[in-house]
Amino acid sequence: MINPDYSVLIVGAGTFGLSTALQLLRKGHKNVTLLDPYAIPSPLAAGNDINKIFQSTVSDEFYSELALEALELWRSDPVYEPAFHEVGIVYGATGDAAVAEINQRYSRLNSKGEDIDRLQTPEDFAKLIQWKGDFADDFNSLALDSRFKSWKGYFQKSKCGWTFAALALNNAWKECEQKGAQFVQDAAVELLIEGFNCVGVRTLSGSILKADRVVICAGANSTKLLNYKGQLLAKCWTVGHIKLTSEEAKALRNSPVLLNLDEGFLFEPDENGILKFCNEFPGYINQDGTENISTPLYRNQIPVEAEKQMRGFLRQVFPQISTRPFDAAKICWCTDTPDRHFLICEHPNMNGLILATGDSGQGFKYMPIIGHYISDLVMKGESGLPETHRKAWSWRPETAEGRDIYNLQGRFGGSNKIKDLNELSDWTN
Repeated sequence: MINPDYSVLIVGAGTFGLSTALQLLRKGHKNVTLLDPYAIPSPLAAGNDINKIFQSTVSDEFYSELALEALELWRSDPVYEPAFHEVGIVYGATGDAAVAEINQRYSRLNSKGEDIDRLQTPEDFAKLIQWKGDFADDFNSLALDSRFKSWKGYFQKSKCGWTFAALALNNAWKECEQKGAQFVQDAAVELLIEGFNCVGVRTLSGSILKADRVVICAGANSTKLLNYKGQLLAKCWTVGHIKLTSEEAKALRNSPVLLNLDEGFLFEPDENGILKFCNEFPGYINQDGTENISTPLYRNQIPVEAEKQMRGFLRQVFPQISTRPFDAAKICWCTDTPDRHFLICEHPNMNGLILATGDSGQGFKYMPIIGHYISDLVMKGESGLPETHRKAWSWRPETAEGRDIYNLQGRFGGSNKIKDLNELSDWTN
C-alpha cells in the first residue's frame, strides 16, 4: 500500500483518467493531478459525447459481470446517476453472423430470467421505435414497407439504456476538484525515466511534472508515450447528428436505444433536440507509415461512404428524416487490444508506471467502476486486482505477435472489413 501522500499523475482526463482520479480521492489520496491537452471534458475524449450505450450483456461473460457492477453505480452514485437513462435497448441484426450473436445473447438473458421480448417481424420493431404525439400516425405510416426489413432481435427492458456521457465526465471532475485534484492543461510528450523508475513526464510546453506514480489513461493516444509491443491499435468510428424540431424531439422522448449489429444505432434526442446515430462497421485505422501503428486523425468530417451508410440505416428506421442535412459529423477514436481485454497493469520494466488503456471500444459503460480497480492497482500494486482481472488485463505482448490489424475482432456491418483512412479521398464538407 503506497502512502496516501504520494503524488499521482494521471495522463489523460477522459473516461479512465477521471474515474481513477475520483476513486483515488475518495479513498483518501490527497495529491492527484490530471494532465490533458484540453479543458475537461476534452473534445477529443471518446467519452465526451451526448450519449453512450450502456449494455449489461455483451458477448464476453467477464465484461457482462463487470457491467452489472457498473450498473449499480449508474443507478446510485450521485456523480453518475443523473446521467443514466434506463430506457432499455432494442437489439437487431440482419446478417447471419450478427443474428447468431443476437440469438446467443437472447438465450443467455432468457436463461437468467431477464425481462426480454423476442422481435421477429418489422411490426415488432415498429411498435417500439416509433413517433408519438399528434403527427405520429402520419409519420409512422410513411414508407412502412421499408422499415426494419429482415431484422431479427429482442427488446431488453431493463438494466440497459444510455448515459449522458459528457455530464458524467463533468460531474466526476467537479467532485475531483472539490476534493483537491489539480488539473494541468498541457500535453505529455515524454516519460521521464531514471534507471528503472518512471518519475514523471515532460510536456509540450517544456514543463517537467514529477510524481511517485504515473498512470497512462491516454486512450488512442497512449502509443505516443510508450512502445506497447503492438498491443494497442487506434481505431475510429463515425458519428452523425440531426437536429429535430421540438415537436419531433418530444415525439421520441424516452424511446429505447436502437442497436442493430449490422446497420447502426441511435438514441432518443437530447434536451436540445439532437438525434445521434452511428453506422455499424469494424472501424477505420490510420497507418502513419510505421508497421502496425495507427495514429488518431481528428476531423469534424466523416468519409462520404460512412454518410451513405448512416443514411441507409436511417431509411430503415426513420425514413422521414433520412435525407436531412447533418447538424454535425465526426470521427471518434478508441484503441483495441488483440483480444479486446483492457490493458490495466504495472509496466513490467518500469517502476512507478501504471497503464490503464485499451478500451477496445467498450470503455465508457464501465466508468463508475473501472477507476475502483485502477486506483487499487495504483495503491496496492498487482495484488490490488482480483486474479481474474489481473490475468485478463495483464501486459501480454505475446498476444500481438503476428497480429492481423485487419482482423474484425467480432464486429459486424458495413463492408465487413477494416479500412485505412489514407485510402479514402472523399470526405463530407
